[in-house]
Amino acid sequence: MEFALEKVTHRDLDSILKLGESANEEHVVPLLDAEGQKAIRLAFMSDVENVTNPEIYSAVKAIIGNEIIGYIAWRDGNYLGHLYVKTEYHGFGVAKRLVEEMKTISGAKLISVKASIYALGFYGKVGFKAMSEELSINGIRYVLMELNVGL
Repeated sequence: MEFALEKVTHRDLDSILKLGESANEEHVVPLLDAEGQKAIRLAFMSDVENVTNPEIYSAVKAIIGNEIIGYIAWRDGNYLGHLYVKTEYHGFGVAKRLVEEMKTISGAKLISVKASIYALGFYGKVGFKAMSEELSINGIRYVLMELNVGL
């Protein structure tokens, strides 16, 4: 499947907001208790607007034509804060390619992420290693993971 990668711009905010919300509702929210469901929705909404601020995040989108099918955003040079791909494009290497693009652009030697329980298999498949047992903040379940890019 052919898709292009481009820098996320402020004009993309509505599209990435819808993409992230949709992915969270379908894949992450069902794995959380009521407290976690409320907390993940609030956390996503409070942070997604920062994705288009280049002083906070670096972000890349995957597109087919004019449709954004996925995006990745990182801050502090190596903290992966957002990685979302539309469900119908899962399994086509979009997320893997976005991680590769982050590695290239960021130049980070170590990438860290608070991986949602839903995404643990993906992160493990692309080389991230668990650095903790399952943790929870306000009911949001995750595992701290790292990718040593130097390996």
